[in-house]
Amino acid sequence: SALTAAWMDKRAARILGRKAGAVGDEVRFSDIKYFPTTFWLICTVCVFYYAAVFPFIGLAQQFFQSKYGMSQETASTVNSLVYLISAGASPLFGFCVDRFGRNLYFVFTAVTLSWGCHTVLAYTFVNPFIAMSVLGVAYSMLAASLWPMVALVVKENQLGTAYGFMQAVQNLGLAVVALIAGSIVDDKGYLWLEMFFCACMAATLM
Repeated sequence: SALTAAWMDKRAARILGRKAGAVGDEVRFSDIKYFPTTFWLICTVCVFYYAAVFPFIGLAQQFFQSKYGMSQETASTVNSLVYLISAGASPLFGFCVDRFGRNLYFVFTAVTLSWGCHTVLAYTFVNPFIAMSVLGVAYSMLAASLWPMVALVVKENQLGTAYGFMQAVQNLGLAVVALIAGSIVDDKGYLWLEMFFCACMAATLM
């Protein structure tokens, strides 16, 4: 697949008369200090949002078994809903973002829904199937609307650097939060863990 994509890109460059690597202005790593404030806000949203999704999914199976008395098989099924729903919903939300724009509204809605899901899981005994299904929809909505916003605020010749830096910041945040989440579960339990994830969602909105 990678070889096919490379061949297609080279063929497109030949047809369009585009020179390899020609992106306009010279690119320097030091350009990151000139990225606009909006880019750093996008990075902040990225870190706090995904910090309340990926580490949660990593611990959710045991959480469902402990709080709801689920079997391992059932808990695993419920835990997989976010990714299963995302597989179908992400292209649909991508189309909606391309068709209607309004990225900020989609991001706000996704964060609000995700915050609500963590609140329900923390303070109620409503079947987690519902919360995880909604979280899958919200996760898809955010991915389809947040990442394209980088291209709206960063120059075209700096997009690779911007996306790479954003991915690096996200991974660093996930590594730190995974350690914090594990420590919270060991010392305080799952209620405090969900309160921590709710706090992450609140920080995302701010």
